[in-house]
Amino acid sequence: VDPRGAGRAAVAQAVEKLPPLPPGRRRALIVLPDALNGNPTEVVRGAQQEAGAGVGWAGGGAGSNLRSFKTAQFAQGEAYRDRVVVIAFDAQEPIGVGIQHGWYPYGPPAQVTKACGTIAIELDYESAFEVYRRTAASRGVELDVPGFASFAMTHPLGIPQASGEFVIRDPISVESDGSVRYVAEIPDGSLVRVMEGTREDLLDAAAGAATMAREATPGPLGGAVVFDCVSRYLILGEGVRDELLRFQEALGEGVPVVGCLTLGEVGAWRSTARTTATSSPRSGSPC
Repeated sequence: VDPRGAGRAAVAQAVEKLPPLPPGRRRALIVLPDALNGNPTEVVRGAQQEAGAGVGWAGGGAGSNLRSFKTAQFAQGEAYRDRVVVIAFDAQEPIGVGIQHGWYPYGPPAQVTKACGTIAIELDYESAFEVYRRTAASRGVELDVPGFASFAMTHPLGIPQASGEFVIRDPISVESDGSVRYVAEIPDGSLVRVMEGTREDLLDAAAGAATMAREATPGPLGGAVVFDCVSRYLILGEGVRDELLRFQEALGEGVPVVGCLTLGEVGAWRSTARTTATSSPRSGSPC
């Protein structure tokens, strides 16, 4: 399994079907990895290596109904599993991309002292769950393993970036040794924070992402494509309708908007493509 090579190959295949990019036109890529197999973070790294700089990025991980670990992607009349689908296109007008999440630091910084792929084994030389438990206790919340899933839904892990932003990693389970499995790669040695956010924070972030994209595209908009993390829907419930209204208000009345819920997203972050929450519950990397 070579997820980085798969990302490179998929971009190369998509781009070779386009004519040479003429002056004044912009190129964009929509990347749709299988979020339940391999390591989509590596897929995106490979895709960026192949595409180079100056490309707009968007996309999201293909997932399931959260009750099974199987998914599929559709391309050119075929269904695939354990693949990455890339859509490449050129445009005359600017292409804007916006990313926000609405999560803020909840606990003190901790260092990932042992990790393997999507699993944080130790934080600050203790089991990852123990750090979560202690962080929750400092805010008056008693946390045990059975209650972790509910707590984790509104308390993802944040990895601080040089820009001051945080890349988000959603926890999905506590393992028998106290390690925590996430839906994305946890870099060994990185600093992390337990995060929190309210429903209003999530809605404000939706409006902020749409505004960011809108401000990068002067003139009338032809339309917008939204990739929205399924975890946000699980938190907002029917309130996701309010999120859609926030998108529309920020983009402008009458602007066509289409999109989907995804298991993590891919987007341009200050010209660098990143995964914001996507990876595999069954990482292909050996521990």
